[in-house]
Amino acid sequence: MPLAGAEKPNVLLLLVDDLKPAMGCYGDRHAITPAMDALAARGMRFDLAYCNQAVCAPSRFTLMLGSHSTSTGLYGLGSQLRQVLPDAVTMPQYFARYGYRTESLGKVFHIGHGNLGDSKSFSVPHFHDKVIEYLDPKSTDGGKLTREEALFTNQKLGAIRSLPRGAAFEAPVAKDDDYADGRVAAETIRRLRAAKVRREKDGIPFFITAGFVRPHLPFSAPKKYWDLFDAEKLPMPKIKNFPKDAPAVALKTAGEISAYTPVPVDGKVNEALTRELIHGYYASTAYVDAQIGRVATALKKLGLEGNTIVVLWGDHGWHLGDLSIWTKHTNYEQANRIPILIVAPGVAKAGGVTRQLTETVDIYPTLAELAGLPAPKGPQAIDGKSLVPVLKNPKARVRDHAFHAYPRRRLGRAIRTERYRLVEWRNPGELPNKAEYELYDYSKGQVETVNIAGEQTALVKKLAAKLAVYPEPVSRSGRRVGKVISPSPKIAGKILRIEANVKFEAHTKPRGVVLAQGGKEYGYAIHWLNGVLTFDVRLNGKVERVQLDAPIKSKMRVMATLGQQVMTLQVGDARAKIKSPGLIPVQPKDDLSIGFDDQTAAGEYDAPNVFNGKVMSFHVNHGS
Repeated sequence: MPLAGAEKPNVLLLLVDDLKPAMGCYGDRHAITPAMDALAARGMRFDLAYCNQAVCAPSRFTLMLGSHSTSTGLYGLGSQLRQVLPDAVTMPQYFARYGYRTESLGKVFHIGHGNLGDSKSFSVPHFHDKVIEYLDPKSTDGGKLTREEALFTNQKLGAIRSLPRGAAFEAPVAKDDDYADGRVAAETIRRLRAAKVRREKDGIPFFITAGFVRPHLPFSAPKKYWDLFDAEKLPMPKIKNFPKDAPAVALKTAGEISAYTPVPVDGKVNEALTRELIHGYYASTAYVDAQIGRVATALKKLGLEGNTIVVLWGDHGWHLGDLSIWTKHTNYEQANRIPILIVAPGVAKAGGVTRQLTETVDIYPTLAELAGLPAPKGPQAIDGKSLVPVLKNPKARVRDHAFHAYPRRRLGRAIRTERYRLVEWRNPGELPNKAEYELYDYSKGQVETVNIAGEQTALVKKLAAKLAVYPEPVSRSGRRVGKVISPSPKIAGKILRIEANVKFEAHTKPRGVVLAQGGKEYGYAIHWLNGVLTFDVRLNGKVERVQLDAPIKSKMRVMATLGQQVMTLQVGDARAKIKSPGLIPVQPKDDLSIGFDDQTAAGEYDAPNVFNGKVMSFHVNHGS
């Protein structure tokens, strides 16, 4: 039976963006994180905790839904929860059913890249603040709107590359509340004070989620936190090469890091800049730790510690130059291992540590059980397992592996055991014998050096059998992820005539990639952007675009051409054209993908940008 209102514990979720276990309590001797270390001392530290997808929006969906991205299709930054799963019951919605007042502050759901969060999840309006933030005008080319500021505020989404890049870091003399995380901490404290009064008066328990953005780029933090560290003593990456024998689909270059100055646009970071970026990551982590400390201190002073479950969670890990990779967006250890701390008064012993393999999706059913609520049943898939047995006994086990995934040209699904990780690169519908595999042994270190899948075939088969138990993954429209055509059309120096027949469900606003071939240097894509049909051609990194705002029908025939003189886009009798930027001179590196795109987007959008319709047929005719 659910607990009565007066007996129900409060819940405080502390979410930290891009936080890997670079914390004192996880053994990082360089980190300065006394507040988070104090939380670990009060509760249980999960040493083998993993996100379910190493990118912000999908990771937060997995937290709030208890569902893998492969179960929901919510893979991208611009994924729209209520368009894909209109009846989903998120974790705060579930708690609200049982009398909780649910509130959110800061970065909870991802807002930006076309995503507006989820107002249905909370009892009161969300307290929103900035993710990308600068105080020094020099950081923004004299106060201009930067690319990342635009993305995170849903401005100029169709013209991002025309905007200046912002600085990767700044360290002004400033107060904590001059930046968003300080303001979020201050507002959270005010909410806790009001929640205490409400609880004493009406017996209403609270479910408060406070999201902090640092150490997400840019590393904007007051100078006093930078001054805590001697940059020359911070750890530098030791393994700077991709793993030997790793498949090309698994590897990442540039990406998010190249959106900031002074990082070169190709993402190749030299040793001096590497040291500055690592300094910025540790300074930003120390800054956010101080804000968490303010909240934790208030919780104690208000006398709420004894009846409040506290969870600290990092949405994914972060590459700091290891493998020559920066930020997230991989299936490797540094991008997927996260901190999870759970303080559960009366259940978990203080200072507990466990090596139970844990996933983000486990938090939803765990908190429900701790609060005395029935086990959640959806209607979305509940892929998580309650960790309450582990909180009571750190040696208890509820699973023998963790699962995560990341979509690129192919979908990479991974199994992480205590010693090994297997990654299977295979799109739904592809035969298993067409899959590419990675296998890594972590018994001698936490950074991948060599893919041993070729020499450990029996182990690959054993771990692949665990993957085979999981349902086939779906796209964000509820269907399978699109397919890749390999070998792809040879288009270098050719006139292109592209045709696709697509189908939509009634009253659907189109979005996503119909087809694309290429990546960040050369290629083309037909996609819908904000409901407008768009044909992008990328030459030497620059995109030329023709758009057609055609009426939406349940079935449509889309045609596009790229010639020497004109570039056109057509639906029925409606036609748009611009002057051609020229033919694509070289064969694109990425294959032709149907219904989504690779990580290195051929057009101006965030990959994989899954199509929410169905591609019934397509044809790419290329001639001289």
